[in-house]
Amino acid sequence: MESIAAQLDVNPNVFIAGVVIAALAVAYSAYKTLLPSKPSGHSKAALVKVPFPEACDPDWDKGRILENPMLRDPANPDVITCFDPATGRFLGTRTPTTRKQVYEIVARSKKAQETYQKSSWQLRRDILATFHEYIIREQEGICRVSARSSGKTMLDATFGEIIPTCEKLLFTIQEGEKSLSPEKRSSGTMSFLASARVEYVPVGVMGLIVSWNYPFHNVISPLVSALMAGNGCVIKVSEYSGWATEWLQSLVTKVLEVHGVDPALVTFIDGFAEAGEALVESADKITFIGSPNVGKLVMRHASATLTPVVLELGGKDAAIVFNDCEYDNMLKICMRGGLQNCGQNCAGMERMIVEAGIYERLVKDVSTLLGSLRLGTPFEENVDLGAITMKTQIRIMQDLLADAVSKGAVIECGGKVWIHPQYPQGQYFEPTVVTGVTSDMKIHHEEIFGPVFLIYKFKTEEEAVAIINSTEFGLGSAVFSLNYAKAERVAAQVKAGMCNINGWGFSYLCQSCPFGGIKKSGFDRFGGVEGLRGNCHIKAMTTDKLGHLGIRAQVPPILHFPIQKEAVGFQAALIEIMYSFSVWDKVVGVTRLLKAVTGGNGASKKNN
Repeated sequence: MESIAAQLDVNPNVFIAGVVIAALAVAYSAYKTLLPSKPSGHSKAALVKVPFPEACDPDWDKGRILENPMLRDPANPDVITCFDPATGRFLGTRTPTTRKQVYEIVARSKKAQETYQKSSWQLRRDILATFHEYIIREQEGICRVSARSSGKTMLDATFGEIIPTCEKLLFTIQEGEKSLSPEKRSSGTMSFLASARVEYVPVGVMGLIVSWNYPFHNVISPLVSALMAGNGCVIKVSEYSGWATEWLQSLVTKVLEVHGVDPALVTFIDGFAEAGEALVESADKITFIGSPNVGKLVMRHASATLTPVVLELGGKDAAIVFNDCEYDNMLKICMRGGLQNCGQNCAGMERMIVEAGIYERLVKDVSTLLGSLRLGTPFEENVDLGAITMKTQIRIMQDLLADAVSKGAVIECGGKVWIHPQYPQGQYFEPTVVTGVTSDMKIHHEEIFGPVFLIYKFKTEEEAVAIINSTEFGLGSAVFSLNYAKAERVAAQVKAGMCNINGWGFSYLCQSCPFGGIKKSGFDRFGGVEGLRGNCHIKAMTTDKLGHLGIRAQVPPILHFPIQKEAVGFQAALIEIMYSFSVWDKVVGVTRLLKAVTGGNGASKKNN
């Protein structure tokens, strides 16, 4: 220390003090950045214990292996058949909720919500804190439920089920009250004696129709917002993740009961189209996560009752990769972005648009890496990728690849179904790289929803922007470059609901940001302040600003009914006083107003 101080010609004691202060500043900054702040109101979590299904045990093998796993067994089409997509093992059946039952469930939720909407912010935070504590404590069991239900690896489950749910809970606990409390607004010019505010009133019962790719997060995340806003919830889970419904209901019921809340507030339902239609018909607002085609059906059905809907309909997400990117880091981020959950993500990376200088290198590196990945069941050791949850999605990928190859595309690696040596009924697809894709191919336009990378080459910024904007979707995107001015310039031109510079998915992990897309990817948002307020009716309120002093807004006598002949002149003069930019015009307005009040003509005679 002393030698360094001598070189800098600084008093050693001063130098040491400066180092200590700098170290403390760095430590404090790290603390604020890396550690979550204390929840507002010091939320208190209750301890709940909910047993996990027996099939969550990695060694469980009691379920028979189905010869041809499918949701609706032709021999028993009135029930939902649940099976493990990684092995084909039978998990059980679920009875679809009838239309009448959905109406009754929604009615019970509405009744419970009438009481719950009056609950304190503290109670709502405590409920969310209990969920948060449970998730951290039982994260392994939750990941096992997800893995068994959807076929994803345990690591993919931690990325997709645990981390974003914890982020959502912490953000909502810390920021929910502030985001949903009455917000003061300016009173305007003419209504200067009024105090204006906006209030966020719970909609009532949120109907959630969610997808299967994240059986836990996809239901808990929107439920968190609904509960914080004071709503009830009826949640239709996907048929493909119905096996987890009973456990999810047990967990939510236990959390509500331990905090003295009527468990009828939140109910999970199973079913096919009839259950979804009934929920759209009876809930006060709908959040739908799924495909564009089904989203259109939901919107059409909601139009009959003018029920508002939030639609999140997937994407064709892409990254623009420039020569001057931090190559190794970019490659690792993009592989996680495209291969997370075997590519079964609405905001998964499907396209890489790469500058010519590194194109050949990247194609080679990605193909080599993907060719070395290991597929298998979630509970096997050293497995990189899990199963494809929907068998129909495998056929879609095969059709898209066949069409692309017939029109000149090249499959650099993968492109085939993979057969598990022990579980041939499992549903797997090799990670795939495709080059030479053009806009006349279906694969360029349609969502793949699998472990497939389309890699394009570009030479100019304009070409890169044209490629990324050439699909009908607009959900997520990324730009990789160490030239931040260029990256910002290009990102501003990308037509998408989200864009990350030198990252992927950070806009979702930042739960303060809204999540959603444009174009065919849907509309409205969940996540962030916007998502919380989307669970509410927005109500404008005014009151007397100085009412406590006996001063209230009044209509001037000259404007009372019956109308006096001087009223128009008075109003014209008043408008001039209140809204003119020019001080002189305001003075002229005052004189005309006085004339109108005293019986003269206050109408403006200015030449325009």
